[in-house]
Amino acid sequence: MPHLQELWSELQTDRGDEVLVLCVNVSDSKQVIADYWGENGFTLRAIQQDVAEISEAFGVLAYPTNYVLGPDGRVVYRGVGFDEAAIRGALDATRRTSRNK
Repeated sequence: MPHLQELWSELQTDRGDEVLVLCVNVSDSKQVIADYWGENGFTLRAIQQDVAEISEAFGVLAYPTNYVLGPDGRVVYRGVGFDEAAIRGALDATRRTSRNK
């Protein structure tokens, strides 16, 4: 999570409202999430699922699974674990795509 937070902080500086990062939790209570976020100084947006409806909709089988969606809502990257180079590449591709429209 700290690596994703670092990337998020950088993206906020470079791309502002262009990129949204959501961290979807499958089993912890809202209080556990809030405490963990506060203790670690995370500014990413956390979402708590009552059941795994979001994870199921996206076909998540392992954690963490990262997705990058393009401006059109299509998945342009899906990866298990944190592969910063792949995520950055997908983000760059979405930026090029949105500029060409």
